[in-house]
Amino acid sequence: MRRLIVAFLVSFYALTVSAAVQPAGIFTDCTVLQQGEPIRIWGTAAPGEKVTVTFADQAKDTVADKSGNWMVTLAKMPVCAQGRSLVFKGSETAVPVELKDVLVGEVWLAGGQSNMAGRMSGLRTDQADIDNANDSLLRMITIPKNEASDRPEWKITTPQNTADFSASAYYFARNLRETLKVPVGIIVCAVGGTPAEAWMSRKTLESTPDLKRVIDAYDKNYKANFADDTAYLKYMQEYKQAMKERGRKQRAKQAPGPRPVEKMGPQHEHRPCGFHEVMLTQAIPYTVKGAIWYQGENNAAEQAGFHYRSVLPALIKEWREEFQNPDMPFLFVQLATYGGVVADEPYAELRESQSWTEEHVKNTGMIVLTDGGDEKNIHPHSKDKVGYRLSLLARNMVYGEKELICRGPRLNKMDREGEAIELSFKDSGAGLVLKPEAVSAFEICGKDGKFVPAEAKLVNGKIIVSSAAVKGPQEVRYGWKKWFVPTLFNAKGLPASPFRTDDFPPVTKDRYYLDRL
Repeated sequence: MRRLIVAFLVSFYALTVSAAVQPAGIFTDCTVLQQGEPIRIWGTAAPGEKVTVTFADQAKDTVADKSGNWMVTLAKMPVCAQGRSLVFKGSETAVPVELKDVLVGEVWLAGGQSNMAGRMSGLRTDQADIDNANDSLLRMITIPKNEASDRPEWKITTPQNTADFSASAYYFARNLRETLKVPVGIIVCAVGGTPAEAWMSRKTLESTPDLKRVIDAYDKNYKANFADDTAYLKYMQEYKQAMKERGRKQRAKQAPGPRPVEKMGPQHEHRPCGFHEVMLTQAIPYTVKGAIWYQGENNAAEQAGFHYRSVLPALIKEWREEFQNPDMPFLFVQLATYGGVVADEPYAELRESQSWTEEHVKNTGMIVLTDGGDEKNIHPHSKDKVGYRLSLLARNMVYGEKELICRGPRLNKMDREGEAIELSFKDSGAGLVLKPEAVSAFEICGKDGKFVPAEAKLVNGKIIVSSAAVKGPQEVRYGWKKWFVPTLFNAKGLPASPFRTDDFPPVTKDRYYLDRL
C-alpha cells in the first residue's frame, strides 16, 4: 500500500503508455552523450510498438514491452562537437520525434545536497564568471523533484543559463572543458538538506546489514505515527494547511506561533530512499563517465559520522551497479570547515569516514576543502576550489595525467622520538608547506589520552609535533574539529586531510541516521 503513496510523489510521465514514441525525459535538445562507451537510450511507446532510434550512422530497432517501455544501446562513438539529430520513430507513431543539436563528449553525474545543488547566482563570486559564460560545448541538465510538473532540459552555457547551474558542477565542467577540449555534459541530481540514505534504494538499505537499521527505524516510526496510508495523507493535508496559515500570519505581521514539525513519511524530503525513487531513477541508466559527490553535512548533524563509512561505500556500489559501470570513477568532497552548532566529533569522524572510503573503495578520489570553509556559513562560497580540485582528480585518475598532483598531503607514518612525534606524508608534491597560525591545528596527548594544542615544525620534509605540557607523547591529531584554520599543505597549495594517529573509540560509533526516531 505504501507504494501507492510513493506513486503520489513520483512522476509517471516517462512511464505512461501513450500512442506516440517518447524518449525518456532526460533526453532533450542539446543532449550530451558519452563518447567511447555503449550508449543506452530508453523511453516509452505503445505496447508492442516497433521503435527505431537513429543517430549519426547508427539505427537501432526494438519493440516496446507490455508496459510500453523500451531501450536500445548505441555502439561506441568518438567525440563529436558538431550537433546532430537523435531521431525516434515508431511503427504506430505518425510523426517521428527529433532531438536537435546532440553532441558526443564526456558526461558526469553530480550528486549530493545543498553544496552540490547550490547555484552560481547564489555565490559571492566574480560576476564575470557568469557574464563570460558562453560555451556551446558545456551543457548541464538538472533533474527535477517532480518530472511531471517540471520537465528536465539540457541547457547550453550562456550567462542566463549559467546563473542557475550548480556552482560546484559548473566549475568542475569548465575546468574539464579547458583541458580536454571536448564537449562536457553534467547531470545534476542534488537536493539541500538530504542524507546520503535518501539517494539509495530501499532494496540496498534492506539488504545491507549495517544499513537495514536505518530503514527499519523509518518503517517503525511510520507505523507508530499512522494507522495506515490514508491517515498519513490526511495528516499531510493538515500539515500543509498549518504551514500555509503560518505563512499568512507572518505576512500579516502576526505572531505565527511555533513552526509545525513534519513527521517522517513518504512525502518527507529527508526520508531514506526518497530522492532515489523520485529523482535519481530519472537518470538511471544513462551512460556516464563518472560521478562527483558533495554531501555529508546532514549525516554529521545527525551524529552519524562513523556510520558514514558504511553508508558511502554502499551508495557507491549501488550507483555503479545502476549505471552499469562496476569501476565508475567516484570523486567526492570532504566536508569543509564550518563553525556551526554541530559538535566537533561528528564532523571530524565523518571526515575520517570519507578518508577511509577513499582508502578502501577502489577508483574513488577525495578532495580536501579545509581551506575553503566558512566559519559562519555551512554553504561556503569556494565552489571554484571544489570544481577545480575535483577536475584535478578526474584528470589524474580518468584522463591519463598520471604525474599531475591532485591530492594534498596524507599521513604515511608516525614515529615517537623522545618528547616529540615525527610525521611523514605521502602526496606531498614538491614538498610540504607549514603555515604559521595563531592557533595550531595540531594536538598531542600522552598516556592519559587528553589532547592539548601542540607546536609543529617542518624539519627535513617531516612534521615534528610536541608540547611542553605533554611528557612522553603518544598520539597526534590534526584538524580534529569542525572548524579550524589549516596549516599543512603541499607545495601545490593543496591542503592536508585531517587525521589522527590514535584508535580511541569514536564518539559516534553506535549512532546512525534516524536512530533518534
